[in-house]
Amino acid sequence: MRKPWWRMSRMERIVPPEHPSAAGGPLGELQRQFVREVLYRDSAGLPGRVRTDGLTAERRLGIYRTNARENFALALEAAFPLLLRCLGPEEFRQLAWAYQRACPSPAGNLFHVGRRLPEFLASHLGGTDDEYQIDVARLEWAVQEAMVAADGDEALDLSALAAVPAERQGDIRFGLHPSVRLLRTEYAVFALWEALQAGRAVTPARREPGCLLVLRRAAGVELQRLLATDLAWLESLQAGATLAVAASALPADQQDALGALLVRWVGAGVITSFG
Repeated sequence: MRKPWWRMSRMERIVPPEHPSAAGGPLGELQRQFVREVLYRDSAGLPGRVRTDGLTAERRLGIYRTNARENFALALEAAFPLLLRCLGPEEFRQLAWAYQRACPSPAGNLFHVGRRLPEFLASHLGGTDDEYQIDVARLEWAVQEAMVAADGDEALDLSALAAVPAERQGDIRFGLHPSVRLLRTEYAVFALWEALQAGRAVTPARREPGCLLVLRRAAGVELQRLLATDLAWLESLQAGATLAVAASALPADQQDALGALLVRWVGAGVITSFG
């Protein structure tokens, strides 16, 4: 099995990437030196440019190192509480610091630092006993995205929908609420999410494909299991398919369920607009 970066020896070097937000010219080079020093201790010449004022350059840089690491790790803990429970605090911190070195934040807003974590885990956990944690991270980031998604229409105008002429109904395109996220998972991570919410122990997820919907409501973010047919149909609508095209996502023996699907997801506040 491959060994994740956060379980590597301290002697195994991570090559620092270029920081995307650094400017050009002398200021940009100074910014890149600072990032390399804070994240990788890899910037010859920078300590000599630090104004000490009673503290050594190493002490002052150490304060920035500690703040950068701790704030980044705390932001990830807040966004990925289930992954934190799966790993435990110590290993999660090791993961956070390795991830920070590989994918440093390009901005001061730490909310977005977890965006690439599922991709990072996929690069290092595929084929291992911890592979289920990839789906855990995907689920939790979908929850984070739903939390900050734009507001949408509260409900679809059924009277306006009923007024659409029959010959045009196949061309209707339905819009899902902006917070809706649709996931296909390889592991039973929904059960882990339920265990976390109930305060129960969290154990490694078994391999069991799942279909999930994430939706923000007034009381908070809600997760639902989906049937595969519902997921395929909603994915088609979310991608902008017309009603006629989206219907083709249903098996031939379920074409007559189209009306029931529409009523179900309009009533659930998932489909909120049409055009």
